[in-house]
Amino acid sequence: MQKFLQFLLKIIEKAEIIFCVVTLCITTLFICATIANRYIFHYEIMWLNDFALYIFVFFMFTAAAVTASKEGHISIEMFRNRLFKNKPIGGALYKIFLDALAIIILLVFFPVAYQFMKRAIQYPEWGTLVRWFNTSWLQIYLFIALLLVLMHLTIIFVRDIWDFIKRQKNLSSKGAN
Repeated sequence: MQKFLQFLLKIIEKAEIIFCVVTLCITTLFICATIANRYIFHYEIMWLNDFALYIFVFFMFTAAAVTASKEGHISIEMFRNRLFKNKPIGGALYKIFLDALAIIILLVFFPVAYQFMKRAIQYPEWGTLVRWFNTSWLQIYLFIALLLVLMHLTIIFVRDIWDFIKRQKNLSSKGAN
């Protein structure tokens, strides 16, 4: 079961990265097209810029999940290295504290994001210039992205606690010898 969950997590992480790459490339192409249309061809396509913005928002929400999986959002290395230099137990506890704090902060926003998503499902809103684009998808995806971030944070939190327990067992077994 653990191998299946690890395999599933790797697939999710790869899908997140691929989604980020694709959406960032599409956003870049649309922005370049907007600039070329406006300044080279003198023909502005109004909806292109809005659509690029919508796609960029999808990118940013997914990038938050990727950042969480790489532990980029909670690591304040310089502070931890100075404060807990040569204190591995303190450093490990500090990391666990930061993991827990990040999860708590995310959980505070969760009910709001859930209500936001429910309202978006119940009352769809359509783009002004991109009339076929349901902007409620952005609100729904915000909640999905928060779920992905929470998943990554929880995995990191459990892993850090498990590593701390293993380290403590190793230290106590070395001390007994």
